[in-house]
This record gives sequence, structure tokens and C-alpha cells, in this order.
Amino acid sequence: MRALITSLVLATASTHAADAVKLELHADDRMVFNKTSFEVVEGQKVTIVFKNTSPRGDKSMKHNVVLLKPGNLIVTFAVKCGRAAESGYVPTDKESKEQMVGAIKLTGGGETNSMTFTAGEPGEYPFFCSSPGHFDKMQGKIIVKPKK
Repeated sequence: MRALITSLVLATASTHAADAVKLELHADDRMVFNKTSFEVVEGQKVTIVFKNTSPRGDKSMKHNVVLLKPGNLIVTFAVKCGRAAESGYVPTDKESKEQMVGAIKLTGGGETNSMTFTAGEPGEYPFFCSSPGHFDKMQGKIIVKPKK
């Protein structure tokens, strides 16, 4: 009986572990992401690992990743970000929070940060760097596909 329960627990854990995905995203002083599109499946646990590959130091550009829900425009949201310097260029008001899936904080050269979320309903989820003047070059999308 113990062997059966252990097998069921391990099988369930393996299934859930297979559902998780890690998306690696890099950027440097050229102000471009190394990837601009990812595909995941609805309900999948997703971790975005962002690394700023600029050299370490005070002179390197800081970048972040803001992930929006479908239907939100980067250019419109970026205006709000520009007014949110005190919070790392990520707005914290209720309306803005409802438009975002989440954000990775400003990351200096040589540093790595991440965020984890569960992929929502199918659609295109835009992401961008909200550091001032970066969003026009630093953007992409996560495409959430329906479960099969």
C-alpha cells in the first residue's frame, strides 16, 4: 500500500514539475532583449529569469521587465511608468496593478532577478522594459496557448 501511495505522489509531483517552464531573458547596454517572443500553455507555472548582461558598475544601464495582461498597450502603460520613478518605474496604483501580470525590479549590470506566475487565459501578453526611454526597443510578448 505504501509503495502505491508513494508512486502516486511521485507521479503527481512529476506531472506538476513538467508543467513548469523557465523563460530566460537577457539585455545589456544596447537596449534590446535577446528574445522577443515566448510560448507557454494556459495554466502553466512560468518563471521569467531576467539577467542584465551589461558590465557591473554604476555606469551600466538598469533594465527591468513589466508583463502586461492582454489588451493593454505598452506605449500607453509606459507613460504611467515614466511617472513612477520612486517605485522603480513600475506604477503601484490599483488600476495599473490590474493591468499587469507582474514586474521584475530594475536590475543592474551583472545582476539577475526573476518573477513567477501562472499563465492566464490564452492571448498575447506584452512585456517591456519600463526604464525611461527603453520601451520602444525593449519589448516582446508571451503567447499563451490553450490547454489541449
